[in-house]
Amino acid sequence: MRTQVHGSRFLLIIVGLWLWTISMAFQLQKQHQGANPDNSWKFMRRSRLYSSIPNEDDDPMISIAWSPAGQGNEFLSTGEFNERKRVDFEVGRSLAMTLNVTRGQWEPKRVDIIGHRGSPYTALENTARSFIHAARAGADGVELDVFLLKCGTLVVFHGSGGDENPGLLKSYCGVPGSILDYTAEEAKRLLSFNKSFEEFACGPDEITHPGDPSHYCFVHTLEEVLVTIRDHPEISPDFAIKIELKGPNTARPSVELVRKLNMGHRCHYSSFDHSRILEVRKLDGDAVTGALFDRLPGDFAERAVEAGASEVHLKYDTCTYEAIRSAHRAGLGTMAWFRGPRGMKQDSDDKYHDVGNEDVAMYLTVLKSGVGSMCVNRPDVMVKALAEARYESIRSLPEQ
Repeated sequence: MRTQVHGSRFLLIIVGLWLWTISMAFQLQKQHQGANPDNSWKFMRRSRLYSSIPNEDDDPMISIAWSPAGQGNEFLSTGEFNERKRVDFEVGRSLAMTLNVTRGQWEPKRVDIIGHRGSPYTALENTARSFIHAARAGADGVELDVFLLKCGTLVVFHGSGGDENPGLLKSYCGVPGSILDYTAEEAKRLLSFNKSFEEFACGPDEITHPGDPSHYCFVHTLEEVLVTIRDHPEISPDFAIKIELKGPNTARPSVELVRKLNMGHRCHYSSFDHSRILEVRKLDGDAVTGALFDRLPGDFAERAVEAGASEVHLKYDTCTYEAIRSAHRAGLGTMAWFRGPRGMKQDSDDKYHDVGNEDVAMYLTVLKSGVGSMCVNRPDVMVKALAEARYESIRSLPEQ
């Protein structure tokens, strides 16, 4: 009998503790929602961002953490801070911490806005229409991808696949094979774009409008695109075109075409295959060339210099403060490139919870690295981010 009584008491204690835990969790959630009534759970995860990390300039024993729910600044020992940081990284990573710009103050300077494949949220990527949209949004230039087809014509196209098998058509156009299997005339006549492909952020209605030929999207030749940009009355003569040499054997014909159109002053070249950059440098000693990196080896600056590059183009979440300083010390220009719309959505959902999907917060975070230009999918949002950064910089100046 006594054993049963003790067992019942123990069970009651366990149930009581469980109910108390649920009650406390509910109260904490209500308090947080009171301070942030519009927050979703995802935003609550994002809000766990600490505004500084210990470095050689800090007191080694003290760091400051920012609390977004109206709780003020907390002073933490280094051990406490590292534990908080560890927990935060388990819940969701911070882009600011990744780039080591948590203490960063953007300094007013010239930052070029490059439309990644144009303005893919408002028009189909890598089309003349998309490049015109980027210019109208306030971009300083655009980035585009080129392949040399079997007929000897350069076309503007991205496609799926890696460096070993670029230009695949299955997801882009719903057919097997590669863009390299076609002539330019065949590509324009036979290939249509997959309106349900998630990478096409502009939406299906922007890809093709039945009965409206001006909206019909097709694979453009590089010459068509360059002439359109050169002759468009709304586009500045200084508007830059960054030509990514996506496919093999694209360096020489690209340089020759640009030279024929007398557009060398505004056309730049880049590639993940640095041998193509070196070939461009040999063909045109004055060309602006960019060595592309999706990962950041320790000797990236040396590799770029050896390839004859004048710039390094780094994936946005590898643009650490230290990497940008290293590139600038080596005399290299810098550009942050962003993944396509589908990849950026994945990063926003799964990787970085202190910023949104190419929102002002994300762009401002990357700006703090000191990078010289940014190749973005949303040039209109980037224009707003720059305006906000300049406003905050002016507002922070001491009163005269």
